Amino acid sequence: MDDADLVKAFKNGDREAFSELVKRHSRPLTMMILRMVRSEEDAKDISQTVFLKAFESMPRFLMASSFKSWLYSIALNAVKDHFRKRRPEFVDDISEHLVDSSASALEQLETRRRMGLIREAIAQLPERQRLTLQLRVYEEMDYEEIARLIGGTANGARGNFFHATRAVREKLELHDEKD
Repeated sequence: MDDADLVKAFKNGDREAFSELVKRHSRPLTMMILRMVRSEEDAKDISQTVFLKAFESMPRFLMASSFKSWLYSIALNAVKDHFRKRRPEFVDDISEHLVDSSASALEQLETRRRMGLIREAIAQLPERQRLTLQLRVYEEMDYEEIARLIGGTANGARGNFFHATRAVREKLELHDEKD
């Protein structure tokens, strides 16, 4: 059964269908949220809130978009609510495991420093550019899907991505010139 079939089954009274949707989408959704909020505890809390809202709203879900798009739009709104309540830290998933353990200590230090610069540059992006960059790179969404989630057009999402990557590149180049 695909997501649309499970949604229909849930709307027809099959509560287990929603459990299957949660199983399918829980991990990727929580990972997306984690990249944004940078706290595993907060990501899990927000993810639970998203699924609760989805459960409560499912009878009104018209299936004009995919279940995944609808769920991610609920998640983005929940993350925005979370940030309104407290100052956000940068959201990114450039993890420590990307540091090559076979590299010298100096190379590892330089890699960590560079990742920190990238995180800082992305954190300074306007919200729409930051979200577009994260959804495009980490969630591998196409521009149409990004536009549906954050509002606007596919060309607008493409422009946000272009401006975001250019701004990050320029900040890194500016920092490299100072060194």
